[in-house]
Amino acid sequence: MKNRKIDRKIEFMEVKNLVMQEQFSKSSRRIVLSCEENSREMVHSFVEAFKVATEQAVNLQDRKEKGNVGYILFSHLYSSMFLKQYLIRIDLMDRGFYSDTAQSMSYWDAGSIYHLFEEDVEAIRKELERDFPRIREYETDSIRYAYATYYHRLAKTFIQAILEEALPEKGFLPEQARLENRVSILFGEYMGEADVLFTLGEEKTADEIF
Repeated sequence: MKNRKIDRKIEFMEVKNLVMQEQFSKSSRRIVLSCEENSREMVHSFVEAFKVATEQAVNLQDRKEKGNVGYILFSHLYSSMFLKQYLIRIDLMDRGFYSDTAQSMSYWDAGSIYHLFEEDVEAIRKELERDFPRIREYETDSIRYAYATYYHRLAKTFIQAILEEALPEKGFLPEQARLENRVSILFGEYMGEADVLFTLGEEKTADEIF
C-alpha cells in the first residue's frame, strides 16, 4: 500500500508538470495580448501603488524612524494565491531588509496578469483526472502552488519592463527619498528567495545581498 502511494505521487508529479506546461503555452498568448491591450491602465495602477510605498518611506525618514532605502522588493504572496487575491507587495526597506520594522509598503493588484489562473487550474485538474481519478484536495493545492510559478514569471517580466522605462525618469523615485549608494530592486516570494532585477548606483552582487 505504501509503495502504491509513492508511485501515485511520483507519477502525479510527472504528469502534472507536462500538463501545466501545455496549459500555460495555450494561456500565455491570451495573457500577453490582454496585457498589451490594457497596458496603460496596468502601468498606471502599478505606478500609483508604488507611490504609496515611496511616500510612506519619505514620511518615516522625515520622522527619523527609517534609514536610507537600500532595497525595493516586489513580492508575490503565497497566501493571496489561495485566497484568489493576486497581489504584489511593494516594500521599500533600509539596510535591515526584513528586519526593517518601519514598514513602507503597499499592494499592487496584478489581477490583469493572473486573470486566467483559476480557469487554468481547473483545466489542469480535469486533464489530470483522466489518469488520476478522485484527485485529493492536497493534490489540487499542489497544482495551484506549482502552476503559480508560471504566472509569477510573467509578473516579474511585466514589472521589469515597467522599471526599465520608469527608473531613468525623474519623479519615479521621489527626490525627498534618502537612498543608499546602492539600491537593489528585487522580485520574489515574500519572506523567501528573490531575484535581483536592477541595482541602482554602484554594482552589487547577489552574494552581498543575501
